Amino acid sequence: MSTAILATIQSQLNFYTYTIVMILGNIGNIFIIILFARQRQNACSIYLISSTIINSIYLTFNSFVQLFPFYYADETIRAFILCKLRSYIPGILGLITKTFIVLACIDRFMITNHRANFRAFSTPKRAKCLVCLSIIFWPIFGCHVAIMTTIINRQCGQFGIYSIIYTIYIAIFVGLIPPITSGTLGYLTYRNMKQRHNRIQPVAHVDIPIRRRDKELLIIVMSEVFVYILTALPYPFILLEMMISRNIILNKSIEYSQIESFILGIALLLIYMNFAAPFYIYIISSKAFRREFKHLIINIYRKQRGRPTIHRSTHQTLTQNNTHV
Repeated sequence: MSTAILATIQSQLNFYTYTIVMILGNIGNIFIIILFARQRQNACSIYLISSTIINSIYLTFNSFVQLFPFYYADETIRAFILCKLRSYIPGILGLITKTFIVLACIDRFMITNHRANFRAFSTPKRAKCLVCLSIIFWPIFGCHVAIMTTIINRQCGQFGIYSIIYTIYIAIFVGLIPPITSGTLGYLTYRNMKQRHNRIQPVAHVDIPIRRRDKELLIIVMSEVFVYILTALPYPFILLEMMISRNIILNKSIEYSQIESFILGIALLLIYMNFAAPFYIYIISSKAFRREFKHLIINIYRKQRGRPTIHRSTHQTLTQNNTHV
């Protein structure tokens, strides 16, 4: 009885939550693209825009998969292709967008470094090249998921020795590398900014807006990293538990398996919500982003009423190019 209730709850969560999260997430992502696209000559903005676009693709694709589940009863070629794509595409999109966030952290570290050659590394041209390389690299590196995912006993997934390899792969590239790398870079960036603050005299007010923009972009990026850590960690842990239980518990009960499936569904939902969260994270964490968003809404309203839009001065812009210090 309890497992039947869990199955019903999971079905309702999939139907309603995925739809609501997709709509709210895509609306927020549109606003992020509009706000940051105004300053496309900033490397960090390029990473955030690229991440936002991938987030929207992920939300739309994954929502479609959840709302229109496919049953692999016939085991035809069509079923095999859909089975492989269902595992491959979301995983690759997730790795790409988190790579962009790591690159944004690297950019914040570079731009706040006291060495001019480090700061010179942060350029829009290099950012675009790294974005393109990430989009090429991950589909090739992760192609083993598409190759090895298959259907056995009308179940789509990873089986045998590859299920262990896949679990380790997810644990490393989803649960460990992105948060550890981003967290380390965030600390180093904070240390760079503190050192700069101590070196710059108060009279040098010309540098204050630059430091303020650096700080705001750092807050935005690190807030997204923090939320990612909270929402992504359960997924590799439940995969590890399922892998261990498969090898230790010889005769797993149906109830145990259904509870595992329910927890896995919640973990996947948390990851899914992470792709819809950036706009709301930015609104909560950054005063400058709130000002920019408010200014955008006011201008949209004024434009609808036939009034002239209000232009803000350059130094007030959150994402103004700041490759010089």
